[in-house]
Amino acid sequence: MKGTPMKSLRFLLSLVAVAGMLAIAAPSVWSQGPENNNDHQAIVIPPACQLVNDALQVQDALNRFDSALASRDVQQLLASGIEPASVKGWQRFFKDNPRATVTDSCSGSDLSISGNIANWSCKETSIILSDGKPVQFAHNIRFTFTRKNGEWTISDRR
Repeated sequence: MKGTPMKSLRFLLSLVAVAGMLAIAAPSVWSQGPENNNDHQAIVIPPACQLVNDALQVQDALNRFDSALASRDVQQLLASGIEPASVKGWQRFFKDNPRATVTDSCSGSDLSISGNIANWSCKETSIILSDGKPVQFAHNIRFTFTRKNGEWTISDRR
């Protein structure tokens, strides 16, 4: 995944900075004056911080998938959420194209997260050798991620 993690990571780090500013700008528990210091209020994590955390975890799930593809690791593909039938398709693809590479390029602005579902529109690029020459194929791909037991995995890839 050359280039992709850095672009997405830069976007996510900018989200972290914004979330941090929001947390700093939030009213302090103690800012109401000394007479209210005994009224301990719960510290609330701003929604922006949770969104950044979710985005980082979704990025990690995509990185696990890309790593599994790069190493052609069936168990890692299954662990990333890819269905067994799709894993068999990947095995056939790499058997037929042993020197092929597949990478995903995803813009942070194309990631949407709502509750336990995330969608990410990306560009997937495959390079195979044809008559000894590299041939590149690129197409748009949409990942759907689902959070189960606190972990994000791929639930659909089209």
